[in-house]
Amino acid sequence: MADNVVSLSPPSVHLQPPEGMTADQLQIWRETVSARSADYFGPDAVPMLEEYCRVVVMCRTLATMIEGVMDGGETGEFKSLLDMRDKESKRMASLATKLRLTNQSRYTPQAAGTAARKGSGGKVWQFGKTGA
Repeated sequence: MADNVVSLSPPSVHLQPPEGMTADQLQIWRETVSARSADYFGPDAVPMLEEYCRVVVMCRTLATMIEGVMDGGETGEFKSLLDMRDKESKRMASLATKLRLTNQSRYTPQAAGTAARKGSGGKVWQFGKTGA
């Protein structure tokens, strides 16, 4: 009688964003959280995940500003924006790794070495050779 089976486990609910985030930050939050299983992020990850969302939005904002300056801004402003974007990009990469969002963060050194060897496609001197 399979019709009488009742699930006792609660439905999966992804971690909800904290209040005070902008619409763009909320979009990043939802994309990031929904890309993983519902239990991937615990409540202890909220502050770091919130900061990750802020940094992603800031990197996008800086990229837009840089494009605008490239169309006729002054060199000093351009360099300043590039420096800010570089700093924010490094923060984004660090947070993504700490949140285990990047492939690098999911590999052990041994597994990374194996993956690199498998994906290498051969030795440099073997490129361009046919099977002859």
